[in-house]
Amino acid sequence: MRKIIFNSNNNIRPIWRIFLFLLITFLINIPLQLGLQKVFNQSFLRGYISGSIYLVCVILSLFIQIKYIDKSSFKKYGLKINKAWRHEFFVGFLIAFLLLTLFFIAMYLTGNLEVVGYFITKSSDYSFIEGFISESFGLVVGITVEEIFFRSFLFYVIYEALRKVKKDSTKRAFLVVIVTSLIFGITHFHNESATVLSSINLCLYGMMVGLPFLITGRLGMSIGFHFSWNLVQGAIYGFPISGRIAKASIMSIEFRNNLLTGGAFGAEGSMLFVLLGVIGVMLILYWKKLKSYNSFVSPYIIENDTNITR
Repeated sequence: MRKIIFNSNNNIRPIWRIFLFLLITFLINIPLQLGLQKVFNQSFLRGYISGSIYLVCVILSLFIQIKYIDKSSFKKYGLKINKAWRHEFFVGFLIAFLLLTLFFIAMYLTGNLEVVGYFITKSSDYSFIEGFISESFGLVVGITVEEIFFRSFLFYVIYEALRKVKKDSTKRAFLVVIVTSLIFGITHFHNESATVLSSINLCLYGMMVGLPFLITGRLGMSIGFHFSWNLVQGAIYGFPISGRIAKASIMSIEFRNNLLTGGAFGAEGSMLFVLLGVIGVMLILYWKKLKSYNSFVSPYIIENDTNITR
């Protein structure tokens, strides 16, 4: 029984670490959410509290792993928020904003979309401001959770698990980004209006968003990029966000349902996504050059691997 849970180094096996992360999150989150439903009727306030509870549960679950299993710190998982972290968040936000703006202009100039209104909501039950703030808050929660899980927690679990398979730390880090990106794309295949193309594009998206974490060892740019991508795509330009419609959007658009626009799935379902991804990676690499980062893999990631090996 012990061999099933622990490996030869007496460390908990990766599958059980992932299982524990999800189990602890849901064991804390679900009772609190059920209790919240009894106290509050459906409202934006309940949504804010619910989202906050979910995010805290995820962070608490990560803390338990850090404290009792991993014996490291939040810094290892890219969550130490300092000046560099905030700067990278802002840079990531700007890059995604630029990419979605280029996509919007391309669709407009090719006659694939038309702006038909401004400051619209998904429902008449709330105002634009209420919907926009609620949408933004929901994105902050959802994106932070996704980035913590896919970009850092899952990265390190798999990174450490593959140590014997791929001993070179740098090559292994690139391999893990590919693996976690594939998982990221596959998990979104159940989304409304998802296609094989959208899933492939989301795998590529995962690699693009994972690159800054690989370079810096911090989640600032990844979270900033991801948040901006979803916010600009849905709540500003009015495109679907991976098959979902934003609660409120600055622009209301009508667009053709084809491979250029991505149809009901959004930009991630477009055949132009690869071009956007190439531009995004080039901008990230240009930023890397400006910051004089010598390696594609943060020394901090390599250092963590060295410390574990010891």
